[in-house]
Amino acid sequence: MAVVNSSRTRWVFFLIALAVVLLILDLLTKELVLRHMAFGEAIGLTSFLRFVHIHNSGAAFGMLANQGLWAQWFLILTGCLVCVWIVWRLCHPRRGEELFEIGLALVLGGALGNLTDRFRFGYVVDFIDFHYRGWHWPAFNLADTVITLGVIVLLIDLTRIFRGS
Repeated sequence: MAVVNSSRTRWVFFLIALAVVLLILDLLTKELVLRHMAFGEAIGLTSFLRFVHIHNSGAAFGMLANQGLWAQWFLILTGCLVCVWIVWRLCHPRRGEELFEIGLALVLGGALGNLTDRFRFGYVVDFIDFHYRGWHWPAFNLADTVITLGVIVLLIDLTRIFRGS
């Protein structure tokens, strides 16, 4: 009979809980947009930030948008495979890889949020729009933000590995 390391088990539960909390926050913010903003409606918040209700049927920056059903299923399948691998990896924690695992949990939370939209609607609800003098960053959502933060954490961990820290 295997002995369960309770601190490692708690770590796994913490990481999964982090991903679930981020998923819930993402879905709540999108639900607020869906309930209180018409499609295409924009609400200015500052001189450089507004909320705008749009739909993205593609991946990051609209890649693969308007490519038809094959692209939608490709994004869903890819998202599912990534999420399954991340959950598997988080359930097998390794000493010294805590930063890597936190990055994975962030990516998981965001990926699940966007994947949920793809299953529900066939597109992702985006609403955060940064702009400056006519220049606009592509609109995004909380899930995209969390995925980006997770990738940054993963890159920090990767640079730490290459430096031999």
